[in-house]
Amino acid sequence: MQHEAEREKLLYDLNIGYAKRAHDLNRQTSSDFSRAAIESANVTIRAFILVNGGAVVALLAFIGALEATEAGGEAKIDELILPLLLFSFGVGSSIVTAALAYLVNMLDHDIANSVQLTWEHPYVEDDDDAERFRRRRQRFHKVAITIALITVFLFFAGVFTVANAISNLGI
Repeated sequence: MQHEAEREKLLYDLNIGYAKRAHDLNRQTSSDFSRAAIESANVTIRAFILVNGGAVVALLAFIGALEATEAGGEAKIDELILPLLLFSFGVGSSIVTAALAYLVNMLDHDIANSVQLTWEHPYVEDDDDAERFRRRRQRFHKVAITIALITVFLFFAGVFTVANAISNLGI
């Protein structure tokens, strides 16, 4: 009888050890998602804003240089307004994309934290909020991808309209 009690205690302690490891893994995953949210937002902001923002700055410098020459005329400069707007909207949509990427990663964090930590297998179980967070995350993710694609489209549309405008300027 005592041997059986010792065996039960040993199994219980082993189970507690497994549970603690599962809980630690869950907390680490949550921490990783939090870091990823911040990192991905920063990377997205840098990449999209630098590309579109750099195009805006370069185009403004070009317009300024063009205005300083005899070739610069108001009618010709007007052709550069559309690409300037495209690149500017690209900057704005870049910021929206970065914000959505951050929200998606924070929802990953929330999903990882929407659990019940238990002392029996499987040790970590979703609570009632987890599915709601998953649906919300999926919607934000789809919108983020769509706006990121729009951002890329705006950049290339700006490039093509600049090329067209420059060829029309005849300089």
